[in-house]
Amino acid sequence: MSLDYNIDFIRDKKKKTNIKKAISLLERGYYTGKEVTSFFLDPFEKNVIENIANKNNMDIKFIGANENVERKIFVVNNYDYEIDQSNYIRVLTIDNDSLKHRDVLGALISKGIDREDIGDIVVGEKIEFVVLEKDAAFIKYNITKIKNVGVNIEFKKDNKLSNKVYDYEEFTNFVSSLRIDNIISTILHLSRNNAKNLIKKRLVKVDFVTVDDPSKDIDEKSLISIRGYGRFVFDEIIGNSKKGNYHIRYKKVI
Repeated sequence: MSLDYNIDFIRDKKKKTNIKKAISLLERGYYTGKEVTSFFLDPFEKNVIENIANKNNMDIKFIGANENVERKIFVVNNYDYEIDQSNYIRVLTIDNDSLKHRDVLGALISKGIDREDIGDIVVGEKIEFVVLEKDAAFIKYNITKIKNVGVNIEFKKDNKLSNKVYDYEEFTNFVSSLRIDNIISTILHLSRNNAKNLIKKRLVKVDFVTVDDPSKDIDEKSLISIRGYGRFVFDEIIGNSKKGNYHIRYKKVI
């Protein structure tokens, strides 16, 4: 009996390719009954894989160093009551508050670590990040400088990632429709054509999925990521104007 699933609804080719890779690992566990682990999945990918596993009555667990992280790996066919996450992923720390998320990510990738093998990165008074256990020692002993800054990477003793603390700047405005190009035009103060160009260049994601259709309507609570501009949350529709425009509230992640 083969694994039962359908991913025809996924239009984003890159996303679909990544999910197919994850499904191939899921299938290995399904056919062999042995424990299998994955690379890191974003929330959309996790939801797809979790639905497939549940549909096929597979035992699956997701771990990422705390419950609130965005990126998690899956473990199938592990029947322990509680998983020892240090067998699969490790949290590393850097005692530096001047580096940014992109600096750490760039340093990891430059050392040959795949993006799919890197979990969440938390930047604060210290930097914390999650990687697969197989890469942790290599990273600790081979990354000694990031952006010309000397760094000392250590294992975090409790192997738990600190929660990200988000700050938001809140705005309200009126829009004539909930189309993604219209929303982006409003939140970035761009012309409608320039907003469409960002979408057509595949620089926009909604809830972690690349959007290439400017006419797509956006739901409340959607997370909108725009490369080069940051992240925004389309929070809610407050009401309607006399002319029928939507009065919306949105937030910029800062």
